[in-house]
Amino acid sequence: MPDPRIRILVVDDDFATRLLASEALLADGFEPLEAEDGREAIDQYDRTAPAVILLDVNLPDIDGYEVCRRIRLRAGGEVTAIIVMTATDDISAVERAFAAGATDFLTKPLNLPLLAHRVRFTRRAAAAQIAARAAATRLTRAQRLARLVHWQIGDDDQFAWATDPFAAFWPDAPAGRPVEPLAAYVHPGDRERVAAVLASRAEHQIEFRLQFPDGSERFVRQDAELEFGRGGIVLIGATIDITEMKHAEQQIAQLAFYDDLTGIPNRPLVERYLRRADRAAPRTAIAIELGTSRLDRLQAPARDALIRAATARVIERVRGTDLDNRLDQPARSVEAFTAATLVARTGPDELLVLTTELTAGSGAAWAHHLAVALAAPFAVSGGHIVLRPRIGVADYPDPVADLRRLPDHALAAAHDAEGSAPGNLLVLTARARDERARQLELATELSFTLETAALAPHPALTIDYTPRLDPATRRLFGVRARPRWRAADLAPLAVRDPGLRDRLAAWTLAQACRDAGPWLAAGIALRLAIELPYTQVTRPGFADDLLRCLADHQLEPLLFDLELVDLPPGLPPGAAADPAELAELAAALHVVRDAGVRVALACVDERRSLGELCRLPLDTLRLVPTAIDRLGAPFIATISAIARGLGLRIAAVDLTAATTLAALESLDIHELAGPLFGASVEAAGVPAAAADPAPRSRFDSLAPPTGAEHFVVGDL
Repeated sequence: MPDPRIRILVVDDDFATRLLASEALLADGFEPLEAEDGREAIDQYDRTAPAVILLDVNLPDIDGYEVCRRIRLRAGGEVTAIIVMTATDDISAVERAFAAGATDFLTKPLNLPLLAHRVRFTRRAAAAQIAARAAATRLTRAQRLARLVHWQIGDDDQFAWATDPFAAFWPDAPAGRPVEPLAAYVHPGDRERVAAVLASRAEHQIEFRLQFPDGSERFVRQDAELEFGRGGIVLIGATIDITEMKHAEQQIAQLAFYDDLTGIPNRPLVERYLRRADRAAPRTAIAIELGTSRLDRLQAPARDALIRAATARVIERVRGTDLDNRLDQPARSVEAFTAATLVARTGPDELLVLTTELTAGSGAAWAHHLAVALAAPFAVSGGHIVLRPRIGVADYPDPVADLRRLPDHALAAAHDAEGSAPGNLLVLTARARDERARQLELATELSFTLETAALAPHPALTIDYTPRLDPATRRLFGVRARPRWRAADLAPLAVRDPGLRDRLAAWTLAQACRDAGPWLAAGIALRLAIELPYTQVTRPGFADDLLRCLADHQLEPLLFDLELVDLPPGLPPGAAADPAELAELAAALHVVRDAGVRVALACVDERRSLGELCRLPLDTLRLVPTAIDRLGAPFIATISAIARGLGLRIAAVDLTAATTLAALESLDIHELAGPLFGASVEAAGVPAAAADPAPRSRFDSLAPPTGAEHFVVGDL
């Protein structure tokens, strides 16, 4: 099939050759063009852009070799098929023509019947050659863009690059610099490992670093496999630059395993570190609860600055010679942590020191030094802040046998360190470990018991009711509800776990309302007092839930006393509560008090309650033995006078000793309660005890001991 209008330029100074060649091509469907010398040939090329040139090498002005070279330099000239015409025996002319860029050659005289076929073949060959060169160029460019190079090691153990390593790995290499084998560029820290792999002549996949004379470094991954051929066994390899990927991995590691604020390891990295750690090496964990979470009035920027400053002090005193152990340290893999000491931020307010430098039992000395360092004031936001951290110490393998649980045990010791001497520091012992484990087991068991008791009465969880006595008439007017669990004392569990405490308080309230229903049905109206933490009172919907519970059991709000056992925390700890939280609590109390519920507040601290007496809607100030014995009679008299001035009743509860009662002799007490005035009973025994007027009832004796007859009764 003839080719449609493909231009063929015939260049020859012999008119007959041009004519015969043009006629043969025209007869085969081509569009022949003619030129009789080199200058005309170049001019024709520029004007017509022929696809093929038949070029005689012997031209009168510019010879065919020079014409070939000039056309190759023109735009598009690299893809033009150039067939030179030479004499039959002129081998040197053919070699010069190929050197000048010729695609093929023909000998004179031309074989005219085969000329068109030769042209077509040359065009196809030229197109394939052009495509191959283009593919090779694209491959080289792609390898350069991908930073990929190939190499091989033959049977002679000689290393040879298949592509330019500088283009991929060292683009700024000086021009003309000789290329050396791969081993010359391997980072000194990886050189021994890579040399061993290459010397083995085995298939492999490894990652290592390259270092070039200008100091630049690249991370690379290398894959190699064996190729078997006639030339023997050849190790063929591909080495690709993964520097950017490594940097991305480091950034991911920074986000996943390092703390954003301080730039030191976080809890997930500690967990990985301990999974890889040598379990034969003893370790000490020092957990530090900084106490910044208790600084409620500190703004976020100042708090962040305080945490960074505290972290820097800790690191400075424990890092030793490991200068990489610092704030904002570069991300390192777990394997890179080879120093003896690691410092991590394991929680918003928690730091952890893990070290192998200490002998068993010497962690307390380190912890004490840290406590002293952290006790010094911090200059933050134009002022000075003093922290009161809690510090816990735990050793592995004694008493902590599971290395992965070592931080948890140290942190648990820190939580229990409040008030421990010296400096809120507690060293975990085997006894404390076992006791904590027992408490955790009990907490889990109590949680399950509360879930069950919420659906139906539970035989192990009940309420004890203690008598509330009118000091003037010496008669019972109410009872106080206290939950009792047959498995263990509830007080330590409630103190340790605020969430469990709130659940227990909610159950006690609901169960006490259920218990009081039969008393009313029997015609016995007793004032029911229930202790509640402030967190229960301020939770959304508390007032509605309380009044609904009373209504469901047909209890009048006037027969219900709500006794607050704590208040929102203050700053510093023990000081007056935060005004906003106190206002929220007051609003909730106003709702229930307006409905008829009486509200009492426990006096538990000489720095607390005095201000709160004026800010909260209260009816009663409640005195407990711990406050009475610790604060002393003069202070109790003062606070009682303030309470009377505010129109508050005064109740002395949980009394167990006559000496405590004696400290109240000069006060006008409106209520007495506690084991001193009668034993507690369960719900079923309350009606019988209330109906028995005898001095020795189910509550033993409702009368106060001798010497209390002068107590003045108030409006109950």
